[in-house]
Amino acid sequence: MSTLPNEGQAEVALVKRHLKLDHLNQLQIELLAEVFAAEPGVAKVVVRKHWLDIDYDAAVLTLDRVIAILEAHGGELSADWWTAFKAHWYRRREEKLRARLAREEDDSIE
Repeated sequence: MSTLPNEGQAEVALVKRHLKLDHLNQLQIELLAEVFAAEPGVAKVVVRKHWLDIDYDAAVLTLDRVIAILEAHGGELSADWWTAFKAHWYRRREEKLRARLAREEDDSIE
C-alpha cells in the first residue's frame, strides 16, 4: 500500500488487491473488466478466469464495493480459507487507512 499525490485530490490511498475468483465465464470476465475500469477510484484492473488484480484508491472505493460489483455480475470470491483471510485483512487495512486519512485531513483544517 502506498500513498501517492494526485492533481485532483490532495492524497490518493492506492491499494493493490489480488483476489481469487470462482464461477466466471469469458463474457463475465470481459464485462467485469469494463465495469471495474469505469468505477471511480480504480487505477488498474486485470480480470482473468480465476483472479482479479485491482489497484484502487481506498479513500474512494472499498473492498466491499468491489465484491458487490463482482457478485452483481455473476462472479464471487473463492470460498477457500486463504481468500477469506485476505479479504478480512484487506478490509481492516482499508479501515485503518481511511481513519488515518480522516485524521490527517482534520489536522490540516486546523
